[in-house]
Amino acid sequence: MEKFAQPIPFDLSWCRYCPEALFPAYRHIPGQTPHPLRDPNGHSYGFDENVEDANLTPDMWRQNTSYLYGVDLFNFAYWWEAHEAWEGLWHQAEDTYRLFLQGLIQISASLIKYHMRMLRPLRTLSTAGRDKLQKVLIECGEIEEIFMGINLTAFLEVLDTFYSPFFSDSVTEETYQKINVKPLIQLRI
Repeated sequence: MEKFAQPIPFDLSWCRYCPEALFPAYRHIPGQTPHPLRDPNGHSYGFDENVEDANLTPDMWRQNTSYLYGVDLFNFAYWWEAHEAWEGLWHQAEDTYRLFLQGLIQISASLIKYHMRMLRPLRTLSTAGRDKLQKVLIECGEIEEIFMGINLTAFLEVLDTFYSPFFSDSVTEETYQKINVKPLIQLRI
C-alpha cells in the first residue's frame, strides 16, 4: 500500500466558524493512520460522540457547533473527521436536512479519495454528493439557494469545476496538481 502524506488544506488562511474547537492531532487516512475511534492510538479514541446539536433544526445552523466544526474540519482537510462530525447529525436528521448532510459527507469522502489518488471512488462519491446537494437546491427552490449558510448554487459550481478534470479519459498526476478552484465551504454568516 502506497504511503500518503497528510492532506494539505487548500487555503490555510480560510476563516474558522467554530474556532473554539481544536483540530485533531492528525488527519485520518484510512489504512494509513490509526483509526481515530477504534485504535487506542487514535486521536479521538475513548471520546463520547456528542450529538446534543442533533435536535437543532436547519434554520438554527448558526448554533449548531457540530455542523460548524464539521465545516471547519472540511475546509482544513480533515475530511474523514468532517464526515464523522456530520454523521452524528445525519443519523437524527430527516428529509432535506438529511439529504444535505449526506451530500456533504459524500463530498468529504470523495476528497479523501482525491488525496489517495483513487479515481473510481472519487468519481462515484463526488457524483453522488453533488447529486444530493442539487436535489436540496431543487427542494428549497431556486429562489432560496442558501441552505444552512451555504450558497448551494455557488458551491455546486465550484465542486463541478474542481471535479471535472477527474472525469477525463486521461487523468495523470498532473491533473491532481492543477487545481482550478478550491473546494471550500463558505458560510453566509
